[in-house]
Amino acid sequence: MLLLCVAAWMLSHSYLGLFHDAGLYTLQALARLNPPSLTQDVFLQLGSQDRFTVFSPLYAGAGRWLGIENAAAALTFVLQMTLMAAAWTLARAVMPARMALYGLAVFIAVPGDYGADRIFTCVEQFLTPRMAAEALALAGLAAALRTRIWLAVALFALAALLHPLMAAPGIVAVFCLKPRAITLVGGVAALLAATLMMPDTVWGRFDQAWLTLVMDRSPYLFIKNWQLDDWARVAVAAATLAAGVAASSERARTLCMAALAAMLGGIVLSFLAGDELHLVLFTQLQSWRWQWLGTVTAALLLPMMLSVYWRAGAGGRGTALLLASAWIFSSNVFALVAALAALGSLAWSRRLKGSEARLVFWGACGMLAIAVVWRLASNLQFTDAHYLDLGLALWLRRAISFARDGTAAMALLALTWLLTRTSRRSGLIVLGLAMMVGTIALLPPTWATWTHREFPPQRVAQLAAWREHIPAGSTVFWPESPLDAWILLNRPSYLSVLQTSGLVFSRNTAVELQRRALALAAFVPPQTFLDWRSGGTNLALSSGQLRGVCGLAVFDYLVTSADLGALSLDAVSPATSAANRPLHLYRCAIPAG
Repeated sequence: MLLLCVAAWMLSHSYLGLFHDAGLYTLQALARLNPPSLTQDVFLQLGSQDRFTVFSPLYAGAGRWLGIENAAAALTFVLQMTLMAAAWTLARAVMPARMALYGLAVFIAVPGDYGADRIFTCVEQFLTPRMAAEALALAGLAAALRTRIWLAVALFALAALLHPLMAAPGIVAVFCLKPRAITLVGGVAALLAATLMMPDTVWGRFDQAWLTLVMDRSPYLFIKNWQLDDWARVAVAAATLAAGVAASSERARTLCMAALAAMLGGIVLSFLAGDELHLVLFTQLQSWRWQWLGTVTAALLLPMMLSVYWRAGAGGRGTALLLASAWIFSSNVFALVAALAALGSLAWSRRLKGSEARLVFWGACGMLAIAVVWRLASNLQFTDAHYLDLGLALWLRRAISFARDGTAAMALLALTWLLTRTSRRSGLIVLGLAMMVGTIALLPPTWATWTHREFPPQRVAQLAAWREHIPAGSTVFWPESPLDAWILLNRPSYLSVLQTSGLVFSRNTAVELQRRALALAAFVPPQTFLDWRSGGTNLALSSGQLRGVCGLAVFDYLVTSADLGALSLDAVSPATSAANRPLHLYRCAIPAG
């Protein structure tokens, strides 16, 4: 079982580097290490989410000691392990050790996606404070279930300091453990009423200009933009938690009720306050993110739910098989149908006659068979191996692609449970040896992903002359890689898609980023930076576009691999990009004085 957990972690949660939101948190940490220059970056200068967390100074401290990229990898590993330890702690608070280990294996194996278009995952492969807050919230819930109130309060306080949005569902769930839920609902209602009475400010409603920018750039913030797949993931977790409410130990039942209330309550609150009323504070709160707690809890409790219902006769077995089918389908219309069918079976199984219960059971067997065949065919036909790092061996890319949805690991989990139940030690020994061989085979490529560095010291040293040439605080437009401007040059980025991801947290920042995008409109469409559908982190602009934007003189320097001719600064030593392409530095604005 432990080998299965390790192998599933290697295949599903290998390190991706300074990817996704890790770039923004890296900027926040670098700004503390190099304040004269990077604090002038537009993402930080006018207000950002950095003011809501103490994570940046911690990341900066680790970066000063280890180097920023080594710190990111080390902290990501530590936070992943901490989250899994916290998940184990919560599982042990409500179930025996063997069943908790099964639950932990499911949690590690499944993707844990949530939100529109799978924008977030519970276990992240890059550095953010979200995993830290999740781990502390899970540990706080475990402490609350064991009635260690002061420990729970301390853990939730730390979680809120690191990431208040991710800590919120844990706090809500604790209130739901007791009759204090009435107080919680009343407090939210009072805050909602107070916000409604305020004018159109950061504490009231969005004004139309700001709202339009946020809706175009971050449509995932609004429930009305969710697709069927997104609701299917909610349905699968909700059905599992509902099954736990109906049949489990008292403590597990309490946890299921609390997690279900937090998840569904967060979605309703987000729809009413964000989608319908357009309230700034509640839209920033993003209470739909509370789904993470329901997803984690459902994964941890799934093996226990299946075991309980499998022992409950034909009707219970039908419910168990339908739940298993929903998890195998994962996130599509079939998952939604299987989850709803499981809820129906759960509600009516006790009222069915024996013959009717057997019909439901055989129907559930058919649903499970369809799910398994569909999953195998889907994984074999629609592999995403070619989307993964081409530096990895083809067999590893195929294995990651096949195992990414967690079905393969869950099948091995079921086989382990079956062999344990039948006391076939020879089968367990063979399976254990196979898992050991697989784990050993995965060690070298896993180590390579965690130790690969995109910004090694020699590359940073290569641009020392550029850093000396560019005055501190000068804006640099590096369309091909804005992260390079922060890490290699320690200079503010003029504009990038990465910077526009936080428009919801500051109206001033949103307006300034829009102004900068419009300033480039003659050569680069503003939607490139301000629209969710057309934006890309690394832009490939033509030579004509690059000459044009440089000629606008709205930023100080341009860095690109394109050769624009006479504009290049010949006095500055040449450099190469990570792909060994030549880089060119161009001055686009004449320094004042």
